[in-house]
Amino acid sequence: MKYALAVLLFALVAGAALAVLTRREGPDVIHAELAGLSFAYQPAYARDDATAAGGLADRLAFLTSFPGFVAGRGGVAPVKLTLTPAEESLDPQERPSKLYGRFLTSETLEGPGGLVLRRFEAESPYESEELLLSPPDGRAFFARCPKAQTGAPGEECLSLFREGVIDVELRYPRELLEHWDALFDGARDLLARMRRRPARAAG
Repeated sequence: MKYALAVLLFALVAGAALAVLTRREGPDVIHAELAGLSFAYQPAYARDDATAAGGLADRLAFLTSFPGFVAGRGGVAPVKLTLTPAEESLDPQERPSKLYGRFLTSETLEGPGGLVLRRFEAESPYESEELLLSPPDGRAFFARCPKAQTGAPGEECLSLFREGVIDVELRYPRELLEHWDALFDGARDLLARMRRRPARAAG
């Protein structure tokens, strides 16, 4: 009987110690604040040390995957999100016309996923890239991607959109352009989930 009680006591002490060690290894939810907004996310979403630390931030960097937008690289293709306070100078939806427009050729081609493909002029700052726009003018979605013949392996497309008081930069493989609307909606839904405080993991 004494032996059984000793074993039980040892198990309880060991379990308590394990729980303490687990808590010390890191939180199951990280809390951060950016541009006056609160975010809560799993540690596996953090793409750099500053994001993993949480707290008051001037930038948050996340790694997720398409199509599920789960933490880490669990999906078909990696997607990187970088959040910064919204710039006052230029709304992202105005970039295609006000920033890129003067560097584009007159040629208009059909792109993946129903996007419009535009090419940049030679010797422009973007000559090694292509611009893909949602019809008619790219205000809903645009992507800058390396030209297929010049892009190095691993180079990614870049998109930018505004969500309230933050600007969101997306980087992802070119093949996801075929599903650009699902990519865009998935990123916005992920941010909405991070803005709602998740329940603490059981255990």
